[in-house]
Amino acid sequence: MHNHYIINGVVEFHPATSTLRDLNDPDHVVVLNSPAGRCLLLLIERTGTIVTQHEFLDIVWAQRGMLVSSNTFYQNISILRKGLKKIGLPDDPVVTIPRIGLTLASGTHIKKLTTDQQVEVSHENAHFIDEHSLTQELKTLQPPEDVPEEDVPEPATETPAEGSPESPATEPKPVRRCTRRQWLTGSASALVVLMLLGAAVLALRSNDESHFFSHYHFLKTTQGCHIFLSDGIISPESRANALERSKQIADGCKSYPWLYVTHLPLLPRTSVIRCDKPMSEPNTCISDYFFEDK
Repeated sequence: MHNHYIINGVVEFHPATSTLRDLNDPDHVVVLNSPAGRCLLLLIERTGTIVTQHEFLDIVWAQRGMLVSSNTFYQNISILRKGLKKIGLPDDPVVTIPRIGLTLASGTHIKKLTTDQQVEVSHENAHFIDEHSLTQELKTLQPPEDVPEEDVPEPATETPAEGSPESPATEPKPVRRCTRRQWLTGSASALVVLMLLGAAVLALRSNDESHFFSHYHFLKTTQGCHIFLSDGIISPESRANALERSKQIADGCKSYPWLYVTHLPLLPRTSVIRCDKPMSEPNTCISDYFFEDK
């Protein structure tokens, strides 16, 4: 028995073969690599919740005996996104929650089915999506502002094992001795590089802190609303009030599911900014104000 899933009524996903099939054009098939397929399956199984990067690395790779870097995770999420776009989904259903993880976009409809036969893939018509197909696109890909680096992965490289046919023959290199002058010059250059790196890190940190919404923290997802609270909302009473205001506009989460709640301590009111996408992406937002009793 093989489980497969229908995404938004237009795409058929078979985890066993990591294939995406266009239901309107059955001959149009996209084949993901195995890790990208397992990432999609994990997102489907956790629909309505956020999956952290640590959970992806553990469930998709570590539990199968593979230890990989964060770059491998970022790259496979990009492979997944490219495959979903290639098969015909108009909007990217994979949503990045900054500094937290990934989730399926609210409104994504998943239907689970079970079949006796595993889908067969014709290599003649299938389009294969893997790390090699991304190499050329990565040369022109530019990261948008405030988007985590998983949206712009680096191509993976493989190092041939020593003694394999692909491993080039090497000859012993002569030993070079450094003079005291060369050593001092190299040390000075390394010190300059470290100073420049430190300045760059400070600049990036300063830019991040200057971003207004970087001070909001994720509270929970409820009724399709992803609720973020400002740093000033810390007391249990303030949190309960923020949740109450979010419930009053729950119907609006269908179009504007990202909620940023701010309590203005000097004024008796609460601000709720609703957006169709997170603040890390170009979006459209509307604001609601609730006046509180003193």
